[in-house]
Amino acid sequence: MAGFSNSKANKAFLKKRFNQSKAAGERLIGADYWMVIKGYEHLSILIRTTQLGEFTREDVEDYAPSGVKINQHGVFRNQGEFQFQCAETIGGVVLAAVKEWVLEKAYIDIDIYLASESKDGEWGKPIRSYEMVKLYCDAVDMASEDVTAVVRPSMRAVYNWQE
Repeated sequence: MAGFSNSKANKAFLKKRFNQSKAAGERLIGADYWMVIKGYEHLSILIRTTQLGEFTREDVEDYAPSGVKINQHGVFRNQGEFQFQCAETIGGVVLAAVKEWVLEKAYIDIDIYLASESKDGEWGKPIRSYEMVKLYCDAVDMASEDVTAVVRPSMRAVYNWQE
């Protein structure tokens, strides 16, 4: 028979992996989140996409004799950024909030929760909290031929602290 000489079927191994995977529990899907901008909780239902910002420590690099490189953990990287998008309503509530934040030089706080159907929505502590967030709104696309597209302002959140 042609083929690999060291290849063999192992259905018991595959069944074991299946059972381990099943035992791990229901998977979190990308839509299972709830983002809250503190003081602007009414906007949560309009947030269409978001990200969890980078969560890491600074790298400390050193070179030992003979050029051997060593990396170690440095201080917690408290500052960073992430993107999110909102769906606008005909009342213009998202763009009004953005205008207020920019003109008033406001800093906002944001919490992101896991929110699965199986757990009845958001629960527990936020998976990530961002403090002293400066918001940037990218150019917003509008076009007369976009009769089925929702206006979706894109935001860049630059945070100064994260938990």
